[in-house]
Amino acid sequence: MATRVRGLGVNDPSLTPGERSFRVGWATALLRTDGARPEVTPDYVARQGRALRVVDVRDEAALHGALGHVPGSDWVPFAEAGTLHTRVGTFEPLVLVCEDGARSLTLAAWLEEAGLELVAAMRGGVRAWRESGLAVGRDPELPKRRGELGSLPLWATSTSKEPFTLEDIVEHVGHPRSVRWTKLAAFLLHGRLSCVDGRDHVAVVGSPGGDAGEFLLALGAWERLSGAVLGDATVADLLRRRVEAFGRFAFHTDTHAGDRMIATIRADPRTSAAVAGITDPLVFRRFFAAPPAGVREAMAEIMSQPAHVGCGHLRLTIQHAARWGVREGLTQQVLRAATRLRWDGAQELEITPLPGGHSEGAVVNVHVAEELDAFSRVPLVAPSISGRQMFVNHPHVARFLRRQLARWISRQEDLCTPVSASALFEAMEALHGQQLAATLGELAAGLPVFDVTVHPDRPAEVKRSGTVAQVGK
Repeated sequence: MATRVRGLGVNDPSLTPGERSFRVGWATALLRTDGARPEVTPDYVARQGRALRVVDVRDEAALHGALGHVPGSDWVPFAEAGTLHTRVGTFEPLVLVCEDGARSLTLAAWLEEAGLELVAAMRGGVRAWRESGLAVGRDPELPKRRGELGSLPLWATSTSKEPFTLEDIVEHVGHPRSVRWTKLAAFLLHGRLSCVDGRDHVAVVGSPGGDAGEFLLALGAWERLSGAVLGDATVADLLRRRVEAFGRFAFHTDTHAGDRMIATIRADPRTSAAVAGITDPLVFRRFFAAPPAGVREAMAEIMSQPAHVGCGHLRLTIQHAARWGVREGLTQQVLRAATRLRWDGAQELEITPLPGGHSEGAVVNVHVAEELDAFSRVPLVAPSISGRQMFVNHPHVARFLRRQLARWISRQEDLCTPVSASALFEAMEALHGQQLAATLGELAAGLPVFDVTVHPDRPAEVKRSGTVAQVGK
């Protein structure tokens, strides 16, 4: 593994932060059958948006058959795909897709041996994609593009916040790799709520702070209603039950916060010996995921300090708790509980490091044009646009999930003073509005706001709806 990671060039100083983050994420997500052949999951492919190239290697008849194809795929038949290494750059990410993953896996292993560093098969093929609840396409134009490879976006090098135009947003949400559709039931079981932060290069359902932000929102609203204060043990028990009930629990940090945290860990006598000699970013990631037992309490305290929290929304709730409407110290309780639960083996808990620099050019509110039910399809939207970023907020989907969380918390009567689910939901909605305005006012002031209503079977409707107000105005 160490040799392969060095082959990815993650220490190359010429890489932009976004590309470095993508390569580290690829190495983390990559699976190897029998220790050799490379593959990634359908969920990983769905969340990468336009950051990777997907190539279907089946026969032409299969493209429009019962299984359909991954939306936004290129088509290179298997018999012609063995030369892809002569057309694809060494570090251009390439995922191969067949019916069940078998033929593409053999081909991916061959192309890797031929020199491609970022190549893999999609585990289980189109069958697994469908079984994951992800929507398929049947583009009648795909056979006409036989052998053609779509372009990959450039990674952003600028931290400029030059605003996006309406035309930019229309082009982005109209691209088949920018928006992926999944059944709401599948999202509830396997999905994650990401932060609105545009630095996440994967396709997201966004809300401030992601899953951690919503959990914090629920606890803050409960404390307001009940007048009680949640202790550390209760927060930890609630989080453990929440993960068991809903599955994935995600939030992010960033590389700037990570660098500051590493410096603190190296200087702190409680933890310095545990990281002596570690320089590789992937080795550090593995250390953070499972530090030695003797340093975990010190690590939990260090990781919850504001300077070491890379999510702007969560950091602001620590630094300005009253303005964000939560009790001082509550955010740190949630973060410490989350890191400890992850160390105890809860694989559903994800802490993703994002690149450090912001270059968002807009705030995009994604609306679904129907009342949500278990069978409804919800859109995963890639925040990376033209090599830059946009804040992505899903008010419709997040509101549905928020109602589910309120109902669930109202039933934890052995841990919390009972409150009605409807009252808790309304308190969460009010607090969410306060927090969203405060967070965007700090991170996105002056940017244009676009409302996008997406449809699974026709073009999205996009309109300019305003500008994010400056803080204090």
